[in-house]
Amino acid sequence: MASSPVDASRRRQEKRRQLDARRSKCRIRLGGHMEQWCLLKERLGFSLHSQLAKFLLDRLGAGLASEHDERTLEAKLPR
Repeated sequence: MASSPVDASRRRQEKRRQLDARRSKCRIRLGGHMEQWCLLKERLGFSLHSQLAKFLLDRLGAGLASEHDERTLEAKLPR
């Protein structure tokens, strides 16, 4: 039996809500630092925010990959 258009609409809404909730867990809030972020993105020549994020993660990861002492790791992270 075919489902009604109302049921299909509810399923789409629920699926969208679940996807939004999953995406929300990964969002990064820059607060008042958005201008600084955008200037850095532009200065480094990235067209996408995700490209800048990947660059910074790779750069930070390379510097910390050999660290095993948690106190040293915490000292390197910006406050």
